[in-house]
Amino acid sequence: MSIKRWIPVVLATGVALAGCGPTLAGSAAVVGEERLTDAQLADATSRLAEGLGIPESAQVSQAILSRWVVAELVDELAQQRGVSVTKGAVDASIAKETERAGGAEALEQSALQAGVVPEMIPDVVRTTLLIQELSKVSVTPDDPSGQSGLLAQVQFVSDQLDPQISPRFGSWDAQQLSVGALPDDLSAPADATDALTQLQMQ
Repeated sequence: MSIKRWIPVVLATGVALAGCGPTLAGSAAVVGEERLTDAQLADATSRLAEGLGIPESAQVSQAILSRWVVAELVDELAQQRGVSVTKGAVDASIAKETERAGGAEALEQSALQAGVVPEMIPDVVRTTLLIQELSKVSVTPDDPSGQSGLLAQVQFVSDQLDPQISPRFGSWDAQQLSVGALPDDLSAPADATDALTQLQMQ
């Protein structure tokens, strides 16, 4: 599992709060009963931009939102399919990546270059491991990697939960698994092949 593979699913899963309704008041995004507040998004955007040495921007916020929503959808799908990963598995995976990178500091630097703030590494690894396990149970003769089936399942869960995004940041596109671009501000959302790549963790 490469640190570069963690980018698409790095989301603030650790700061998701249980919501008490579908309202977006004070929230940047809501997925089912989970929500990412405006304050949490602002903090995540600031920390990521600072870590990368780039200005805070709408693009950074949109990327964080997209990744947060995908992680929540993957988590919901895992619950539906009875798939889970243990903390021990997450810790072991991080230890392996730390050794491969040449130490914790080197791993954190690699993570930052991949758009992952160090404190989010455990959450990203957990989501990556869930994706790996879900791929295994999605294998069919026509889809030996399980990736196409997994993408379709995540899109189906997206339709079920109907993620809500604050209009300030765009709108959720279930087919692209990303927050859609804002006019004259953000770049165009990823295409379907990019969405598939988001789920191809190795």
